Amino acid sequence: MSVPVPVPVPVPVPAPAPVLVAGASGYVGRRLVLQLLEAGIGVRALVRDPARASFPAAVTVMRGDVTDAASLEAAADGVSTVVNLAAVTADRKPPPGGYDAVNAQGAANLAGAAARAGVRGFVHMGGIDNCTTAPGPYLRGRRAGEAAVRASGVPWAILQPSIMFGGKDSAFCSALARLMKLAPVLPVPGDGTLILQMVWVEDVARCLVALVQDEGRRGGAYPIGGPDLLRYDEVLDLIGEGIGKKRVRKLHLPIGLVRSQARLMQVLPRPPLTPVALELFESDNATRPDSIQSEFGFAPRSMREHVREHGLFA
Repeated sequence: MSVPVPVPVPVPVPAPAPVLVAGASGYVGRRLVLQLLEAGIGVRALVRDPARASFPAAVTVMRGDVTDAASLEAAADGVSTVVNLAAVTADRKPPPGGYDAVNAQGAANLAGAAARAGVRGFVHMGGIDNCTTAPGPYLRGRRAGEAAVRASGVPWAILQPSIMFGGKDSAFCSALARLMKLAPVLPVPGDGTLILQMVWVEDVARCLVALVQDEGRRGGAYPIGGPDLLRYDEVLDLIGEGIGKKRVRKLHLPIGLVRSQARLMQVLPRPPLTPVALELFESDNATRPDSIQSEFGFAPRSMREHVREHGLFA
């Protein structure tokens, strides 16, 4: 009589823990979510209003706000890595509580939730900061946020991109394009020689994916920019070229005068310039031209070539 051979029961393999993306519905966040999915990484999107969120069906959407620490606990539970893109950028008026409410305390709240949840990594996005003088409220808050991430006890990595371009939702390029269409002469803070290293938003998202995937990069800050070191006047000319303007007429003004005008504009619902945005004119917003190639192993897109081959808002 033969003895039945037991059939091995397959042991289910648990699905890899997802990545939590705070600021998932923002300029970089929407692109990062898609790139994470393309890389086979599960995504949990943290948004303030799920009813207004639009993501692929594979994305788990969770309600939360980095300014409300209690709302972050459930979102961080069970994820492998947290990516923090939630920030108030310098082109926007400060929210209640000032820029620190999101950029400093918000980052600290999210890092604290990540630490309590025992996540393996925290990827934070800041920006290039070459300021050597006393920082203003915007840069001071951004530095405080990065410091909170470093002190959280969670293995961290910080990406620090220069100003981004790409897509109609590029706040920097869209705002300047609107001004060029309306104003016969464009006011320029300073002498126009400030160096920018404009970086394609899709390349920024690609670098974030690399930081999520490679735990060996923890403990590092990565300033990045595109391959072109452009004077501010040259960036304005490229934006003008992208909207079909043959010549951008510029009026260079002292930064102090522009700052005074920016303060007066704050009575408008959406002022074209904020005083804190001028903090970015205190020093060049650039790093090594090969920063992405050397750190992440791919050649970033040139703004000059992008505008001429694809248009300004592609």
